[in-house]
Amino acid sequence: MDRPFVYVNMAMTADGKVASVAREVPRFTSPHDRQRMDRLRAEADAVLLGAETVRSDDPPLRLRDPEMQAYRRSLGKPDGILGVVVTASGKLDPRARFFRQAPSSSRIVATVEDLHDDTLHPLSTVAEVWRCGRGRVDLVQVLGRLRSRGVGRLLVEGGGELHWELLRLGLVDEIFVTVAPCLLGGRLAPTLLDGDGFGMADRTRLALLDLGRHGDEIYCRWAVVR
Repeated sequence: MDRPFVYVNMAMTADGKVASVAREVPRFTSPHDRQRMDRLRAEADAVLLGAETVRSDDPPLRLRDPEMQAYRRSLGKPDGILGVVVTASGKLDPRARFFRQAPSSSRIVATVEDLHDDTLHPLSTVAEVWRCGRGRVDLVQVLGRLRSRGVGRLLVEGGGELHWELLRLGLVDEIFVTVAPCLLGGRLAPTLLDGDGFGMADRTRLALLDLGRHGDEIYCRWAVVR
């Protein structure tokens, strides 16, 4: 395989929303789910995010649970997690926690070849900048470069546009979904999978690998059927 093993992890409400229509930071899952997220991060060589997720949620990409930190070390992985953000516009704040709480050697900005150097200069001081594709980021190229860098397991944590593009290109192997016992609604609220959408005949099929429950939360693990 000339790309990493790619797995998506997202939490959603019972009506399929991953955030409110105002794009507030999602805080609708339990501590048990957050520990589950830590375990998936601990097993990853890198985490991939879309630019809108960084702009709205600004995740620091750290392991909060000391047990999971120890678990990661037991796997022979470094304490810090390699973070990769995809952006065609380059509109990211270099002061974001995503950049600020990690050394520049552990952050990558994947962007396009035709973006002006002046736009990327502030980001080049806090991250390694990759130019992949013209007009839109070439995700096949990004994943290939990550594999060459030694990334064997790549965790994707949003958002819906990035998930859609990866699935459209056949680049996702497994999907982890937490279903939280609440509702948000909102026709413009983001979902696990946004983008242009598939036609019924082209829908992505999944095979259930595992199903768990803790309290009122449900945890699903699916394989993407080729």
